[in-house]
Formats: sequence, C-alpha cells, structure tokens
Amino acid sequence: MENTIYQSMISANQLLEKQTIISNNLANISTTGFKEKFITTIQNYDIKNLYNNTNNKITKEYHNLSTGSLNHTERNLDLFIKDDGWLTVKDSKGQEAYTKNGHLKINPNGKLTIQDHEVIGNNCNIKIPKNINIKILSTGVITSIEKKNNYISEHKIGALKLVSLPSQDLVEKENGLFYLKQNNFLNQYTGTVPHSKKIHVQSGVLEESNVNASKNMIEMISNARQFEMQMKMISMCDKNAEYANQLINVNN
Repeated sequence: MENTIYQSMISANQLLEKQTIISNNLANISTTGFKEKFITTIQNYDIKNLYNNTNNKITKEYHNLSTGSLNHTERNLDLFIKDDGWLTVKDSKGQEAYTKNGHLKINPNGKLTIQDHEVIGNNCNIKIPKNINIKILSTGVITSIEKKNNYISEHKIGALKLVSLPSQDLVEKENGLFYLKQNNFLNQYTGTVPHSKKIHVQSGVLEESNVNASKNMIEMISNARQFEMQMKMISMCDKNAEYANQLINVNN
C-alpha cells in the first residue's frame, strides 16, 4: 500500500511539472521568437529506489526549435533569424546569451537592444548615430543611409554577431534567453561561440511564437484529469489503511 501511495505521489508531482511548462507556453503564445518547451519522463537505472528499482524516472526538458509563423512588419529593425541561427546579446550580468527574438530597438545611448539586453556586435561595438536611417543586410551588416542632392550613400556602422547553435547544447533560463550548457562541445576551448557566416537574417520580418495553443490546451486538460485520478488513488489507499487499522483494533 505504501508503494502505491509513493507511486501516485511521484506521478502527481510529474504532472504538476508538466502543467507548469504548459502554462508558461500558453502565457508566451504572443511572445516574439518564443520556443515551445516540453518535458518527457525517462527511466533512470542509475538510482535505486527504496520501493521499486524499476520505477525510478527522471524528467528532462526539451525545446521545439521549429520556425514559428512569420509576421511581415516592414520595419527595418525587425529581423527573422534563419535556420539554426541566433542573435547574440548581453544579459544583465554581462554574460553572452542567445535569442530568436529579432525585435530590435535603439536605446537613448544609441545601443541596439532586445528586451533591454544589449546586442553584441561581430568584433565591433555597435552604436547608432542619431537622426539617420539604417538598414540591416542579410549578412547582419548594419549600414546608414543618407540622401544628399538626389544621391543615396551607405556607410557601414557595424555588424551583428550571428551564431549557429546545436539544440542539444542549449539551456533556457528564467530571463527567457538561451545559454550554452557547461562542458559543451562548442565552447570547451574558446569560451564563446564564434560568428558564423552561414547564418543570415531577413529584415522587416518577425518570427512569432511556435506554441501550438490547441495542443497545449488538450495536454493541460489531460494532465488535470490524470492528476485528479492520482489524488483519488492516494485517498483510496488512506481509507483502506484506516479500515484495516479499525479491523485490527476490533480483533484486539
């Protein structure tokens, strides 16, 4: 009976973890560049359980990195990062991080930012002069556009650092940014990921969240029903234990 209660408690806890992930997905359904997260339960044979060695399971988080729907905004500072490319930003602690959110803004200091995180340049410090029009090329190069006497001139300001990252080396933190896992293949020697010339961007387009709302809602309802079943199982075991104790007391 103790084993049944233990198993139901473990299952209920795993269902609550899934509900947290699904709630976060649904809350970010309108967040630019957001990647759907899900967890799966796998068998862990390295841990021995007090009750049953065959029921030791752990959960792992994964991200759906497929491309979301594209929103053509026609805004010069909106970027769609193609394929497995990522934009590089600096988090609040100055650490290099990565994002698929291409909604760039210019702060009062002339710095390009994404959700208040400074955008990192490719071997350069990007600073946008005031009162000019800028264009971002597919290679990530940023140019200023000036029109004088019916003549249009372009001057390079800087370039974005675009990187290619394998999904298995990425981990998302609470700030919504992605980071490289420790001891990963890419940065075990250099410390940071180098700029990739293979990655391209498309200006005037934003990648929307790739969250499947209907799928997540169905999973949320299913998890809620399973959780209720596990709670009923625990309650039933408690009642059976109580009846057993009453019988023992009567016989004594």
